[in-house]
Amino acid sequence: MTLPLIYLFLALPAFAQSPWQVASSSVAVVAAESVVVYGGAPAMSKADTVGSNTSDIVVVNAVETDGLWSWTLLPLSTGTLSFVARFQSSDGKVTTAPPVSFVVTGTGVPDESDISDIKGPFKARPALWPWFLALAVAAAAYYAYRRYKARPVAPDGTPIPDAPVLPPEEVAALAIAELRASGLWEQDQAAYYLALTDILRAYLEARYRESVTAMTSVEVARLVRKRSDLQLSGSVRDLLARADLVKFAKAKPGPDEGPRDADLALAVIKATTPVDYDAKGKAA
Repeated sequence: MTLPLIYLFLALPAFAQSPWQVASSSVAVVAAESVVVYGGAPAMSKADTVGSNTSDIVVVNAVETDGLWSWTLLPLSTGTLSFVARFQSSDGKVTTAPPVSFVVTGTGVPDESDISDIKGPFKARPALWPWFLALAVAAAAYYAYRRYKARPVAPDGTPIPDAPVLPPEEVAALAIAELRASGLWEQDQAAYYLALTDILRAYLEARYRESVTAMTSVEVARLVRKRSDLQLSGSVRDLLARADLVKFAKAKPGPDEGPRDADLALAVIKATTPVDYDAKGKAA
């Protein structure tokens, strides 16, 4: 896939004396990678990709070649977006590049030639739905009968009550403990992050009674900000952004990032649980 890149050198008054040179695209497409090229970054500095992420733009990677830094960005929202790249020197000093703005649009509308023509009517087949409905009712009745016969009973024949349903925070904590013990992080980091984010999304859905599993990462962070606070929303946003980079952009995380993000997920669960919380399964 060819990344959109139209070289447009900025000459903003605030940066009249700045050594920065920036080349970027004036337009981009949502969920499609776009590239911004920076010249003039301080020598021996490193790109702060995590710190440059926003709720609307995720940094896929940043690569330096002959003094020029190529930042690959993934827009997550439409409209006019602004991005500021952060660079960090060896002594920890942070330098920001001039802001870059571009218009992000949605996916294109199909051309008329791609629309199939209207076909003539087909002869109607005999109605089969009554037979399928009868079959479904019979199957449901048989299943209910088998469940009734298989129910646990005490020696005196009285039914044994079902086990109590665990609250969502305990379900999530136990699931994270099982994920830790599975060794999946060492085998498949993308699958690990998929499982971890599914656990967190399922917990937030049960906690807030919202369809979190059907939301985008940005929408999940906004929901947490609305129901909790800005700091906790930032933690959720950063965790989901790192997970998206590993799952979709094939980024290579550090050896300790997965376990740390499991701790972060448990911290989010604890902070959003309105009762006393016991983080079962957390590593000592």
